[in-house]
Amino acid sequence: RPPAELHRCAVFCLLQLGAEIHDTPMVLVDRTLTDICFESAVLFSEAGPDFELKVELYSAGLAGGAAQGSTPRKLATRLSTSLGRSSGKRVRAAMDGGPGSPPGNGGTGPLLLPAPSVPGPKFHLLAHAVLSLAEVQDGFRTHDLAIASNEESSFWLPLYGSMCCRLAAQPRCMAAPVTSGFLRLQQPGAEALSGARLYCVLRGTDLLCYHGPDEAEAGLEPALTIAVNKETRIRATEREGRGQPHGMAVTNRYGGEEVTHTLLAESRPEAQRWMEAFWQHFYDMSQWKQCCDELMRIEVPPPRRPPAVLPRQGSLYHEMGECRGGGPGGLCLCLPPLCSPLICRRAAPSSP
Repeated sequence: RPPAELHRCAVFCLLQLGAEIHDTPMVLVDRTLTDICFESAVLFSEAGPDFELKVELYSAGLAGGAAQGSTPRKLATRLSTSLGRSSGKRVRAAMDGGPGSPPGNGGTGPLLLPAPSVPGPKFHLLAHAVLSLAEVQDGFRTHDLAIASNEESSFWLPLYGSMCCRLAAQPRCMAAPVTSGFLRLQQPGAEALSGARLYCVLRGTDLLCYHGPDEAEAGLEPALTIAVNKETRIRATEREGRGQPHGMAVTNRYGGEEVTHTLLAESRPEAQRWMEAFWQHFYDMSQWKQCCDELMRIEVPPPRRPPAVLPRQGSLYHEMGECRGGGPGGLCLCLPPLCSPLICRRAAPSSP
């Protein structure tokens, strides 16, 4: 290929959800690669069901010999050391009014920062996308990218116009206990106070019933598990002869048969607390939709490591038909926000 076809670009992704912003490690890309892969997971700790995850891909063209000799580590160093250690000491001294401050400043005058000794590359928006609750699923999907530049730009890369990622979500109602306490399981036809007293925990799509709190804390197998999902029906029961709500009846359909479990609380306020927790739980599940069908796995990303050159392997282009949309030499963007790391492979195309 002509040298112009091998120009390199430094690229990274910026991901924003509300006020929380994350960036991916920076990678160097040239037109011999078929995939741009960001393998680190990105985790957002706060998100509502109406979230909008903005994904932006930025690129900077690296011209001349610097493009050929640079590595991600060297480029990252250039970007992070515009204000050197000695300059930083002078700035701190100027702010504190110490011996290193400029004469007559006293720490109160205007502070003039030194110009960066090494100018860094200028990044430009190359493509972007917005993901929402509709795109969440426990598996990889491709999403459309809006291209924000053209072939005449120095930072241009021939993207296919799509990205591949696994977007997962764990609502609190699925990952953490919603409420807990003692309930008495009433057997059909038995007296109200004759049932087994169980320690119950409402979490995810189940009401887990243990013999005591110690079993729940130890993570032992529950004595009884009652399904609580979008198809579950629940109604308040009345204590016989008093007309006051005392518990609840939980009805599920197993196969073609309906099964009802009657759970009695120890007091009317306690029964009311349980009913409010159930209704809130049903509301949260209706808002998060498919995210509450089952608990999605999310791995906590490891601490950020310095960028390194990854070995080239096979290409995602040859394995995922959904990513195919352009001719040879195009790039498939792969990143895994809110999910476990994506093992993505890169390789030079076999033909120009």
